Amino acid sequence: MFSHRTEPVVESARPSHMLLIKLRRAVSVAVLAASLTALSTGCGQDRSATGAPPSDSAGGDHSPSTSGTGVPPSTGGSPSGSPSSAGTATTPVQSGAHGIESRVVYLSAGVRRPPAVHSVVNSELELSRFPSWFAGSDPAAAREIAQRTQKTDFSRNVLVGWVETTGCSQATGAALLASGDRLTLGVSQPKPKPECLVAYQVTVVFEVPRDRMPKHPVFGTGGAAATAPSPGTTVAFTYLNGATAQSQGLKGSEVTQPAQLNAYLAGLPAAGASAVRTQLAAHSPKSGERRFGFKLSGCRSTGAALLITPEGRVSASPTGGENIRCIRPEIYAAVLAVPVNVLPTRVTAID
Repeated sequence: MFSHRTEPVVESARPSHMLLIKLRRAVSVAVLAASLTALSTGCGQDRSATGAPPSDSAGGDHSPSTSGTGVPPSTGGSPSGSPSSAGTATTPVQSGAHGIESRVVYLSAGVRRPPAVHSVVNSELELSRFPSWFAGSDPAAAREIAQRTQKTDFSRNVLVGWVETTGCSQATGAALLASGDRLTLGVSQPKPKPECLVAYQVTVVFEVPRDRMPKHPVFGTGGAAATAPSPGTTVAFTYLNGATAQSQGLKGSEVTQPAQLNAYLAGLPAAGASAVRTQLAAHSPKSGERRFGFKLSGCRSTGAALLITPEGRVSASPTGGENIRCIRPEIYAAVLAVPVNVLPTRVTAID
């Protein structure tokens, strides 16, 4: 009997299918690059998360990281729960802005509302004070920023810290952009959902090679000057002639209320107390601020800076004259004002 046998048919490769896959991948890369956008303001859902890349801020190799669009790829972490299918927010980047060589060492996004900070940190001393900005609004961020930046090599690099509103959706990554001396912040973020309840903020710290930083940086489209590396404004500072550390004591105290200020001034030499009162008269107390008075030991100092810990300890140190040595330390009186939203809910110690 004659039997008919059917040979198996081997399908040939489908070049058109492979090309389609490659095309989709190319489009995905292009969309990711376009997602690094200039910031817009607005509101978003009440949902927070934190993401950050691995930290090794020892000042390692800084190979260029700018994409073909002139915008560096996002290196921030991806917060859990971020909608991955909601599309990408796109806001035009300032004309002429390009990616500046940098590395994200810390990034978090949410609705905690930290102070609006855009600071350049140039030294280990400034870095020791910088986390104070977040001691009240986000103590965990203050600790993590200190941990992630502790190995920064300031002989080669600086740090740029930036807090900004991102509108109705939560940032998933960030890049530092520059146009001349103007720095702007680009973010990658999902398209916002229709409902808009609370504004999102992003907190990011970049490590930037010194030779890549603008000489006189300004921040944002408005060209704002950099904020100080630590919070607080010195409203009075004077040398206490004839005072010694042993005779005066160096413990600080709160001086927000008139009775507190009088008690602080009573512990100063008469000439020093008079000088402090005169300087304070030119700086009337503002709503929503607290003031702290200190007696500091230094050498040819010109001012003071605050240090605030997440645990609620407030202290100050003299600035200027850090590289000068004295046979006998000089004693200064300093009064610093700080917004209440920077401070922890409970101040546990002042020294």
